[in-house]
Amino acid sequence: MLEIPDVIKGILILICVFIPLEKVLALHQQNLFREGWLTDLCYYFSGYFIGKGTIQILIVFSLLSQGSIPMLSRFVSQQPLSLQVVVSILIGDLCFYFAHRLLHTVPWLWQFHAIHHSSTHIDWLATVRVHPFEQIFTKACQMIPLYWLGFSTEALVIYAIFSSAIAFFIHANIRIQFPILKLLIATPEFHHWHHDRNPKISNKNFAVQLPIIDYIFGTWHMPQGETPTKYGSKLNIQTSYLNHLIYPFK
Repeated sequence: MLEIPDVIKGILILICVFIPLEKVLALHQQNLFREGWLTDLCYYFSGYFIGKGTIQILIVFSLLSQGSIPMLSRFVSQQPLSLQVVVSILIGDLCFYFAHRLLHTVPWLWQFHAIHHSSTHIDWLATVRVHPFEQIFTKACQMIPLYWLGFSTEALVIYAIFSSAIAFFIHANIRIQFPILKLLIATPEFHHWHHDRNPKISNKNFAVQLPIIDYIFGTWHMPQGETPTKYGSKLNIQTSYLNHLIYPFK
């Protein structure tokens, strides 16, 4: 019997979960095959292999340097799995927060990140529109500290699954709110403001898992009873995978 590759299984699961959700709970009415969907599909398949390769490289790199803080590594690895997962989410998103701010404030890094912000329609598939350089950069910023600190393999696997799942969730074109938990867990209501076409607004909400980090550092933005209406950036980036790849080097 022919086995379905994991990359195909992944896209089928995402389609079965998010397309019905976006139809029933749509925030903005938009076509299923909206502008740029084929480009984003290319990003999905290329990003799968780039992300998998990056993780393997980071594991080797981290194992070679993990002994630099052996006492801390032993202490962390001996903690209960549930505590390791919670702390790994906190540390991982804190590291991502600062890496994300750099992507917005350092001009040459913004040339890569601008591609993610080029989406004029935000939905679950827009999640994957990330330049390979940015994917490697942010993944390294998130994962290397966790490897160095000695979190168990089980904790890192759970963190990786959670990180991937919430990334698709916060980009989804769905109208859902958590009034009580809005500072504790990232939602589409929170993250969609980060993709607002207005640069003053898109330079907010840098965290992707724990909005309280933005609240602490003064970059939290979620007006009561309002939703963003225009997405994208002012940069003229053609909707083509190859054009995106070379754009930062022009």
